[in-house]
Amino acid sequence: MDKILIIGTGGTIACVKGDNIHLDKSFKILDYVNYENVEFECVSPFTVLSENMDFNCWQKLIDCLKAVDFTAYKGVIILHGSDTLSFTASLVANAFYGRSMALVASDKPLEDPTANGINNFKKAVDVILAGSAGTFVSYDGIFAVDNEPELKAPCFNPKNILVIKPYVNICYDNFSLAGVDTVLHEMYHSATAPQNVLDFIEKCKKQGVKFYFVTENSKAEYESAKDFENIFFNSSLEKVYARILLTK
Repeated sequence: MDKILIIGTGGTIACVKGDNIHLDKSFKILDYVNYENVEFECVSPFTVLSENMDFNCWQKLIDCLKAVDFTAYKGVIILHGSDTLSFTASLVANAFYGRSMALVASDKPLEDPTANGINNFKKAVDVILAGSAGTFVSYDGIFAVDNEPELKAPCFNPKNILVIKPYVNICYDNFSLAGVDTVLHEMYHSATAPQNVLDFIEKCKKQGVKFYFVTENSKAEYESAKDFENIFFNSSLEKVYARILLTK
């Protein structure tokens, strides 16, 4: 019989709807599924609605995963809320390269017959039983999480990261650098950003704050981006955010 470890962290998949939606039981998903060929073991390092996910929770999750004997399990399923699912997926995928893991969320409490959580969980079990290596997100489909092979050992180094999304008439004077270690600046879909960012980059340099751009494009072709440096290409914001936190 295959064994799968389930790590419960909360989220809507662990909620119930009364006057509002609130946390209920960490592993209530097991009340809705039945597997004769799978043995589930459960552990919950914390329980939180994922909009309240923070570095303290992430450290507990990493410590929990570091203690797992992955050879004893076919894989690991992490129950999580959908709001910050992509961030946690990138973190664990890059911290635990090559491990068989799947993160599962639900759009509604499981009592709702239209909730996608049960189907998401079943697909996660399927991908684990298939022996697929790597980290996956199961949410209306199965999605492999991009990661980096050189980040094999989990080394979580919390940093104060300021994430900036460009918008029309952005004023960089509105962003305080007090206590900031790194600025991570998203680019527009065409791998561009407002030209007044150059003065802000200089300000970051003078204050010893690292500055990076991130784009899912493979290159920056526009003239307006010709002076930009430190660009993470072919990357999501979540992936680079995780890499920064996992690098000294």
